Amino acid sequence: MYHAIVRRNLRKSFAEVNRGNYPAIVRQFTPTAEHWFSGAHALAGGRHDTRRIQEWYDRLAELLPDLRFELTKVAAKGWPWDTVAFVEWVDHLTDREGNHYSNQGVHVLRIKWGRITELHIYCDTALLADVLGTLAAQGVSQASAPPVGEPGPFRGAVAPAR
Repeated sequence: MYHAIVRRNLRKSFAEVNRGNYPAIVRQFTPTAEHWFSGAHALAGGRHDTRRIQEWYDRLAELLPDLRFELTKVAAKGWPWDTVAFVEWVDHLTDREGNHYSNQGVHVLRIKWGRITELHIYCDTALLADVLGTLAAQGVSQASAPPVGEPGPFRGAVAPAR
């Protein structure tokens, strides 16, 4: 039953992202949560507090205002005090000239008592970097900005729940 609730809450969270309701997402993080996105681009790097996480979502909203996720798999394992969840997805978006793009990836989350303590995002970062390059050429300055937070490796890894 618990894992079904976690999966349902994750689906609701992605529905909030699809609506652009990023404050609802940020509220789910613990104050010292780790938020990490793979690659070397304007959305990459790591953040370790909710202020920086909010800055990242603000940038995401500016860069990809029509970003929409289609979930393909949602899984959760572990206890309420140490849950690991995986969300496999396909996303859809358009650039400023109306060209359509799609990527696929996975979110790996660690959840403790209903709050996100770690979120790691993996996707085709070469494709994303190309999209951001196109956006930069279309005049979107944040598309070529340095990452919000720490570029480079993250401080930890999501380990399987025990």
